[in-house]
Amino acid sequence: MTNKRNLLRETGTIFLNGVFFKNPVLVGALGLYPVVAAGYNMKNAVELSLLFLFLSLPLNLLFCLVGEMMSVWIRPGLVLTASAVLYLPAAWLTEKLMPGAVTALGMFASLMICNSVILSRADEYAPTHIGWAVAADAVGGSVGFSLVICLTAAIRELWLKGSLWHTNMGVYGTADAGVSLPFFGFILLGFFAAFVQWANEKRSQKAEKRRVPRI
Repeated sequence: MTNKRNLLRETGTIFLNGVFFKNPVLVGALGLYPVVAAGYNMKNAVELSLLFLFLSLPLNLLFCLVGEMMSVWIRPGLVLTASAVLYLPAAWLTEKLMPGAVTALGMFASLMICNSVILSRADEYAPTHIGWAVAADAVGGSVGFSLVICLTAAIRELWLKGSLWHTNMGVYGTADAGVSLPFFGFILLGFFAAFVQWANEKRSQKAEKRRVPRI
């Protein structure tokens, strides 16, 4: 029973790190391009989030199984090649759930093949960890990516059009085209990253207080 609890606790920690405390976009500054370039409306954000999950999970599990059998110098190239192959079923699944998504995303969809979040985790983390940890990390990272791109997209779409997913929210939009440009996405990510940094500092302070012996 204790082992099961420890396993669940460790899995939860890995998952939450990917979602928030070690969010690969906000803490690692990885995968920024799709967030700032394509994350200007909720439809794009959800489509890219699905594509990210369908590509990241199988790729990470694959290299959890075979990664350590490969030389470190050749593994990045093989990860990228496998990502390109797995993109086909990932795109197919995304299209099944959201017809026309991949076509509408254009190059932003295909560029997910070389998304730095996906490639770095498959190359560096997956080969040296066991399956459950890799799965938790992949799903947590996918949720973390989704939260960032969806929050960014929601703010930008509301600011630009006063709507979410083409649904009027009763908010006045500025119709300022600059909101849809990448630089505005970078500004938002800067604020989000600062918030996560603040939360991590508070977390560290609380952990330090717990370690201080009481006299």
